[in-house]
Amino acid sequence: MRVPVRFAICLCASVLLVGCSPSEVSSLWPYLQFLKDSPADGETSCLEGPPQLSEIVEPEVVLQWTSTVCAIFDPADSATALCIISYESGGDPDITNIDDPGRGSFGLMQINSDWWIGSEYHEQMVQWFGRDDETYLDPAVNIGAAALLVRDPELAGWHSWASSKLCPHRH
Repeated sequence: MRVPVRFAICLCASVLLVGCSPSEVSSLWPYLQFLKDSPADGETSCLEGPPQLSEIVEPEVVLQWTSTVCAIFDPADSATALCIISYESGGDPDITNIDDPGRGSFGLMQINSDWWIGSEYHEQMVQWFGRDDETYLDPAVNIGAAALLVRDPELAGWHSWASSKLCPHRH
């Protein structure tokens, strides 16, 4: 993974997981610089075992997103996220499904456009990520949005994805 992408993932993870404001993120700058300059080995260490993937995908196409998933999800959820990616997009970050409700579903995790349009998350999603379809396809943004949706106790967690029936998960 290139350094700028890794740095962007860390920044996105800080904002999503901790709920940091932009000013709080700027205070994390020294730590983010350390991460940017750190070696990339061990990026898959967050997995608690090999993820269960769809049998019809090439594993390496899905597993290329492991470091992004590990930067955003808790270790207990990382294998589930990779499993969902394998069923929802096959690891293709540019995939869209315009037949889904709203304007369709986008990206690795197939996040439905309704999360950006008209949901209680609308303002937060637009503030963090913007509002165009290209932004929704960005792998870190897409995975970050999924993490936000999975963590909300008011929502269905992993059950928001029909493919979660095929993936082991904790909630």
